[in-house]
Amino acid sequence: MLLSVDSLQVRYGKAPAIHELSLCVSAGEIVCLVGPNGAGKSTCMLAIAGVVEPAHGDIQFEGRSIRGLPPETIARAGISLVPEGRRIFGRLTVRENLVVASGAQGGVGQAKAQFDRVLALFPVLQERYNGYAGQLSGGEQQQLAIARALICKPKLLLVDEPSLGLAPLFADRVFQTLRSLREDGTTLLVVEQSARRALALADRTYLLRSGRLILDGPSNVLAADPEFEHAYFGGARRP
Repeated sequence: MLLSVDSLQVRYGKAPAIHELSLCVSAGEIVCLVGPNGAGKSTCMLAIAGVVEPAHGDIQFEGRSIRGLPPETIARAGISLVPEGRRIFGRLTVRENLVVASGAQGGVGQAKAQFDRVLALFPVLQERYNGYAGQLSGGEQQQLAIARALICKPKLLLVDEPSLGLAPLFADRVFQTLRSLREDGTTLLVVEQSARRALALADRTYLLRSGRLILDGPSNVLAADPEFEHAYFGGARRP
């Protein structure tokens, strides 16, 4: 098992954000977390990436606990996060955004093969290489955010809300990119608010609501389950 999350609890102050969440991701999979706003999806990703500290439970990567490790250590271990809202450096060029990310790999010289890979994967970034990142379209900025995470050559890529704020055409392109990454050997854990897109993308899907796991299973099974929409919006499964 590449990633295993066991009985995870996260609190913001005294307010619980995640309750006893367990999930797993095998090498080569695409796994999605879905659920309404406030479900705890992004908090889960931040906990895995080391940005927030769990109150209880464990997170194991390649059989070793990474709970409590600093984000830079987790990144060097092979986990990269594409955060919600992209968070690129708009006043830096595309090249400079990628150079900043290469620091975790020892700088541009050590990451040259990854530079070549991401620029081949995202031709628009090659075209806009010396242009300011803030002048890219939303879809292009999302491609840059993914490219920046790939510079670190991750074994597991965490992608938080890749379609957020994008027109459907650009969202389709981003999701096709995620499929291409899996075909190229990258394992992905993706947070997506659109259940339809998530079920079409992922091998397996976890449905969260109010910080709790409500339903999980193979995506094709959940897509055909008439109870899935009820569980997403209404509550527990009907008897």
